[in-house]
Amino acid sequence: MSIRRAALALLLSASATIITLPSPAGAQTLTLRMAANVPASSPWDLGLKRLAAEFDRVSGGRVKITFPQSAHVATESDIIQKMKLGVDGALLTTFGLAELYPDSLVLSMPSFIRDDAEFDAVLAAVDPLVKAKLGDRYVVLALSKGGWIRYFSKALIAYPSDLAKLRISIDPGSDKVIQLMESVGARTVKGTTADFLLQINSNTVDATIVSPIYIASLWSQLRGKIAYMSSFKVSPFIGSIVFNKASWDKVPAELRPQLEQVIRDMSKKISIDSAKLESDAIASLDGIRSPPEPADASAKWAELIAQRRNGIIAQMFSADILDTMDAALAKVRKSK
Repeated sequence: MSIRRAALALLLSASATIITLPSPAGAQTLTLRMAANVPASSPWDLGLKRLAAEFDRVSGGRVKITFPQSAHVATESDIIQKMKLGVDGALLTTFGLAELYPDSLVLSMPSFIRDDAEFDAVLAAVDPLVKAKLGDRYVVLALSKGGWIRYFSKALIAYPSDLAKLRISIDPGSDKVIQLMESVGARTVKGTTADFLLQINSNTVDATIVSPIYIASLWSQLRGKIAYMSSFKVSPFIGSIVFNKASWDKVPAELRPQLEQVIRDMSKKISIDSAKLESDAIASLDGIRSPPEPADASAKWAELIAQRRNGIIAQMFSADILDTMDAALAKVRKSK
């Protein structure tokens, strides 16, 4: 299971406040085709099916979601292509959303956002911006917390200076993350999460940045090869439900608020469920060491990002999203 597959799970029941609207006599049924890069029978797969059931219930059978076999894909890049060729909507993670709106990747840059309070504040602040930037072609119905990635390594990573001591496996599609890491002296080795097991076994890498959920899924093979997990969170990842604007506009106007509420309520619950799934994954990593972060380490990571905010980070991302994030982060940090 990769980071991209562990990013979002729109599952569980909708809020009890949702009202089921009766289907007017003679009303036509609208079928929306969705694509998602999730494992069959996984919580995410089952959750999307639950979402489809809720759409059917709440709309009185007037709006249905299907997941045709032709929409099954290997990567999120494939999903984006499918959305240009007839698929109406998709579940996208950080990386898929970044293909539509590249600036959104800043949300998952290492050490920029430090904890859940900051993540909540930033998501609320950038939500209108993301929707506006994509609004001419897409409707973003949910931006949700998918979880956190951490450092997993043979030797402890506690300070920024530790990065230069290790060879770190990073997804080859994460060019901006690679640039940021190399700017602090890290030695990066390109490799997908699927490549990591081979890399660590062949001693070509010493560390990776990944979700604990992924590590837990392979722990029987990684136990003894990975000694440390960072006690601090490195960066968050998000999930989103996105529809082509032309497709969503076909949904009867009187149904849209109710169906959008279904997704919003689910997204809030998913943030809680994702955190529990991640916590359970960490608890299952028997034998891994995760020493408390040194008292002076947080300030050093913050100093690192501050130094690069107006340099390499400003070159990667637009001022509007960076300024929006800066304002949100300053507000929440002031209140701590």
